[in-house]
Order: sequence, then C-alpha cells, then structure tokens
Amino acid sequence: MQKVFFTMLNSIKLGFIVLLTLFTSLNVQAAGGIALGATRVIYPSAAKQTSLAISNSDTQERYLVNSWIENSAGQKEKTFIVTPPLFVSEPKSENTLRIIYAGQPLPGIGSRYSG
Repeated sequence: MQKVFFTMLNSIKLGFIVLLTLFTSLNVQAAGGIALGATRVIYPSAAKQTSLAISNSDTQERYLVNSWIENSAGQKEKTFIVTPPLFVSEPKSENTLRIIYAGQPLPGIGSRYSG
C-alpha cells in the first residue's frame, strides 16, 4: 500500500514539474513584443512636431501597428496627426511615430503667466 502511495505521489510531483516547466516556457515566448519609448509625450508649444520611438523586441513575429491620439474621454483627437498611422513592425526593429499638431496655434509659456 505504501509503495502504491509513493508511486502515485511521485507521479503527481512529476506532473507538477512538467506543468511548471510548460508554463514557464510559455511566459518566455510571450515576453517579446511592441514597446513604446515613453508612456507620456509632452508636445512643446513652439515645435512643429515631436516623435515617439516604438520597438519590436520579438525575434520572429511581425506586428501590425495602428496609431492614433485620444483625448481624456477616449475619443480620437483631430487636432493631432500621427504618421505613419498604420505600419508593419518587423522582428527586432525600431520605428518612429511623428506627432504633428494641426490645430490652432498653441499659446507660448510667456502668455500663460503674464500679468
């Protein structure tokens, strides 16, 4: 009886080790992907444009990247243009998004604090 119990216990341990190894290897494969150069972009009022770096750290997968700008309500913002709006990011590559302001002229820093 004890021999059967220990054999079953060893089988459970082996199954647990196999599952643990499988889950670990799946996480390693999912580690690559698209990363942004910054989580926040500050647009200088005097600049004609600013940029944001994007990199694909995956060694095999290509990604289709669709980019746009939203306001705080989650609606697409029409006063900014992002180029390119759609592109394929190849494995182990870097791209740059250009963000262009297309609205009314922004006030300068001096106009905000005058008085």
